[in-house]
Amino acid sequence: MIYFPYNEEMCSYTDAWLGELYENKYPLVSKGMWSGIINLNTRTLLNWKPKYGNMYLQAKVCDSGTYFLLDKDKRVICKIADYVPNGLIPESDDCGDYIRLRIHHDGTIENWPESPDFSDFIEDSETVEKIDTSIEEEPILDTKVEFTYSQLMAKLLRLPKFLQLEIGKALIANASEGFEEEEDEESL
Repeated sequence: MIYFPYNEEMCSYTDAWLGELYENKYPLVSKGMWSGIINLNTRTLLNWKPKYGNMYLQAKVCDSGTYFLLDKDKRVICKIADYVPNGLIPESDDCGDYIRLRIHHDGTIENWPESPDFSDFIEDSETVEKIDTSIEEEPILDTKVEFTYSQLMAKLLRLPKFLQLEIGKALIANASEGFEEEEDEESL
């Protein structure tokens, strides 16, 4: 299973002729995240629908993806977070930042390696005991939540790195705005 933030500046879908798709519809993208499950024996993207057609996906993941190795019953064996395990997932020259998939209408990935290399999973993966599949999103509006600093930081550090960066920028901008107002009041 491959899971990464789909950032329109860093990711693109093109049609079979490598023409850019300008629709705001991106197959397998939900709430800003791309998620695909691949059968390694058949080299098929299981959640691909024929209506998506033949597509080429290119994504510069920038160490913000998560890659799960599943057993035949789709239970997680282990995971790798951050860099792309390019011995298994196409294709780049070992730089670990890109995912490039040539997907046929039936979900077959044309450029999936015939002899995949699982060494990244063997050497660098984390064992996963259990994934909670019963998680439901709570409504954001009209909800009051209070956290301690450590609880807030623990939640923040679980977010993808690009979101952490954006939140950090917003916090700094908001803090400096308040700072400027305080300095102005003190000088009066």
